[in-house]
Amino acid sequence: MMSTKGVRYEMSLNLGTNFLALVLNILLGLVVVPFYISKIGVDGYGIVALATSFSAYLSIVTIAIDAAVGRNFTLAMRKDDHMASNAIYSSSIIAAILLILALLPFIAWFLYDIKDIISYRSYPAGEMRWVFVAIITSFILTFIRGLFLVPAFASNKIYIQRFIAILEIVVRTALIFLLLNASAKLSLIGIAFFISSLVSFVAALIWIGRKFPFLKLRMHYFDQSIVRYIGSMSFWLVINQIGTLLFINIDIILLNHYYGATATGEFSTVAQWHTLLRSFAGVFVAIFTPVVYKYYADKDFSNLLKFSKYTVVAMGLVLAIPIGIIVAYSDVILKLWVGERFTHFYPLMVLLTGHLIFNLSVLPILSINSVYNKVKVPGLTSFFCGILNLVLGILVIKTFNWGIYSVAVVSAVLLTVKNLIFSPTYAAKILEQSPWFYYPSILRGCGLFIWVLLLSWLGRHLLLPGSWTGLILSAAVIGLCSIPFAWFVSLNKDQRLLIGKLIRRRI
Repeated sequence: MMSTKGVRYEMSLNLGTNFLALVLNILLGLVVVPFYISKIGVDGYGIVALATSFSAYLSIVTIAIDAAVGRNFTLAMRKDDHMASNAIYSSSIIAAILLILALLPFIAWFLYDIKDIISYRSYPAGEMRWVFVAIITSFILTFIRGLFLVPAFASNKIYIQRFIAILEIVVRTALIFLLLNASAKLSLIGIAFFISSLVSFVAALIWIGRKFPFLKLRMHYFDQSIVRYIGSMSFWLVINQIGTLLFINIDIILLNHYYGATATGEFSTVAQWHTLLRSFAGVFVAIFTPVVYKYYADKDFSNLLKFSKYTVVAMGLVLAIPIGIIVAYSDVILKLWVGERFTHFYPLMVLLTGHLIFNLSVLPILSINSVYNKVKVPGLTSFFCGILNLVLGILVIKTFNWGIYSVAVVSAVLLTVKNLIFSPTYAAKILEQSPWFYYPSILRGCGLFIWVLLLSWLGRHLLLPGSWTGLILSAAVIGLCSIPFAWFVSLNKDQRLLIGKLIRRRI
């Protein structure tokens, strides 16, 4: 059984590398978007965002497979069962390759008819088609890389996954700047995506070969029963992912269809902050989830229960300050970041980010569904809510003259209802706890969020920042003034004692 000290050490290492990846994502993301707009225009950036969104729809299968394989491979690894580990490893990778081959006709049809499916301007269909080909190929390489790196997840070495992801981010960004500065062609962006994914894929193969020499990708390890078992679990996870993506990624597809490429580019630009906050939350989900799996594998249900509750508190507290500041200073951020022409979209930015204090706080407990293999009900709930989001989105677009705000309103309301009512109560039911088990933890983060908004309102009245330096200083002051509230109001006595103990051990 893994010691508490070992868990803390690995969590610290994972947290550090996750934050490094996050900082790079934020910094490079904030720089790359204005660079895109300056080189290829808002329409061009809208096409890139649409291509990455299409890849996200393909991920409905891949994310589900990763989750199912990760769970079963972790249980096998914890038992030191090399035979079962090799069977799961080879079976999952071979099955994934066969699945990709099966999807190729659909992808080929989409690419062939792309000019009739996608609304675009200013760029030839061939150039746009190449962008989609390259980004989809990049996504496929990333998916297969994730399966090769399942041992890193199972051994709680998330930092390896992050180092390889950082390599991909750095190579892609460097290539984008070099290639677009040489020639502002949309197709060059696709080349940057493809090469960076290929480099990171090779790096993953080298690491796995050196650190897990007993793992071999062999046809004779292929086991149909393993594929069927993983497939049965993956099916409901796929249904869940379809619903999730109908919440997150359907927006720009509807906007592209009803309002065109320019509206898609404008929405995608503002939505970048929504994406960054999700990435920020993903840092913590990535380090929390393997620990939940380990507690479950070790049958340490007492610590699993406590840990799952603490993760919700931690997520809410670390999100409250950045979300509160982004909401309060949305107009200032847009003006400094992409210029005056985007400032009037600040209500959209508030709409896209404000509800995340609720919807991201519950992310850590979603792993409870997977680890207990209780994925059918969440899958159906997410799927039907996603379909409802699509239907209501179309109705609102056709009924009201809300423009690019239409889909954002519907998504925010439905996602919040789902994650505030269903997600915490279902996880509590799995753990045989009261339906209200997680709500005090959720409310702690919401209380800090309100406090940050009040401080920001006061700060804006005293001094409205006119530069990045001023905005950063204002954010730092608000953050520092929020720490006492978080410590004395948001955290309870047991949580303060736990954090104090961890700090003393570090010192």
